[in-house]
Amino acid sequence: MISREAQEIVKEMSLSWPSAHDDESKIIEQFKFIREHLTKESGEKFCAASPGCGFLMELYDAGHLHYEGAFQSYLSCLRTLVPLVARSNFLCMFVKNCSGCAALQFLSIVYLHPILENEVNCLFRELLCDSHGDILHRNDIRQLALTIRLVYKRQDFPFPYMASCCDFDWENEGFKIAKAIGELFCSDKFLELMKRDSTVGAQIAHELFKTIEEKDKEYNHLQTLIAKYQESTSENELDT
Repeated sequence: MISREAQEIVKEMSLSWPSAHDDESKIIEQFKFIREHLTKESGEKFCAASPGCGFLMELYDAGHLHYEGAFQSYLSCLRTLVPLVARSNFLCMFVKNCSGCAALQFLSIVYLHPILENEVNCLFRELLCDSHGDILHRNDIRQLALTIRLVYKRQDFPFPYMASCCDFDWENEGFKIAKAIGELFCSDKFLELMKRDSTVGAQIAHELFKTIEEKDKEYNHLQTLIAKYQESTSENELDT
């Protein structure tokens, strides 16, 4: 009989990233196994062992961008990971640990496979602590996916390559909104606010999107909006 310790070692070894060069069915089964056995500890190890540029890049290099089922199982695995690991650990799976690059990769997957827009929508809701879906809707995601495809600017590699921030037109409004989504889900203050008062959090997110063109690179616009909310809340408490 295999000891419990040996069983745990075998399980840990099995929680490895699938090879993008494998058959699609094998990739799907591996992500399914991973999703069913993830814990906080194994989730952190899984993130740390990631290829580093996102699984989109792995499938790109393998010539398997048509693997719709593999993308779906990958997105489902990410949704399972979100509540288990620190956001910094989650982001280490993407280019430069960049939340904007992560958002752009998810939107690129929607462009490649529009049928997965609900999967990406659910992932964004999980990342934004937006259980009611007040910040983004499926139509928003569909439109953003179309927009970022139009502003992909690399000439040396076809879309989406690694779908990093550097691959798109920085002046485009859709690109800026995608970056802002990433900014929201990597902000501890914003996520704390969403858990405390999701209605106000969603209002701040929409204000961030509306004023995206006014955003000054010299200061953190999101933090300014959160500070205004906190100031307003303090004043209301004094008045009562």
